[in-house]
Amino acid sequence: MLCKNKNCNKGNFGKRAKFEPSADRKTQVCCSTECVIEVLQSKTYQNQREKEIRIKNAKQKKELFDSWKSYSKWIADLQKVFNKFIRLRDAGIPCISCGATKANIWHASHFYPTTKSGLRFNEDNVWKSCQKCNVFLHGNLIEYRNRLIEKIGIERVKYLDDHRNDSLNLNIEQIKEKIKHYNSLIKQK
Repeated sequence: MLCKNKNCNKGNFGKRAKFEPSADRKTQVCCSTECVIEVLQSKTYQNQREKEIRIKNAKQKKELFDSWKSYSKWIADLQKVFNKFIRLRDAGIPCISCGATKANIWHASHFYPTTKSGLRFNEDNVWKSCQKCNVFLHGNLIEYRNRLIEKIGIERVKYLDDHRNDSLNLNIEQIKEKIKHYNSLIKQK
């Protein structure tokens, strides 16, 4: 027994050709092989177009979200990327404060704290430290300073001393540039 006439999936919904599927192909949706190819190509095109639209919408959402971000949120994002860079930069070297080579958690430890924000993103001011020194010993600053002088020299440490009370004057565009810069450095590591 043959199936009832069906509308071919090719073309517009109002102008579909009627066809009678063969008895062994009751689920047949197109009248010919050419129609099947055309339908599949159009569906592939539709899927690609939908994917492009989703990507475009995601980018627009991100741009909109970024436009709503506060200054402090931008600073927090930069701090997160900067700290990750410091941990990668210092991978394989011991803790700046105690010299430990093994720790459960490594921190990006600031010699002058982030509240002294002028040096917050200065790479000479931030080095890898173990959690014990950075959190429980509050930076272990005496040993930190001694090892910092060994590592970068007294002149650069004096620069940090002289500029510890400077204020951080970054606008959002500069913050975005720094985030981009440190992300590119992270990708190189």
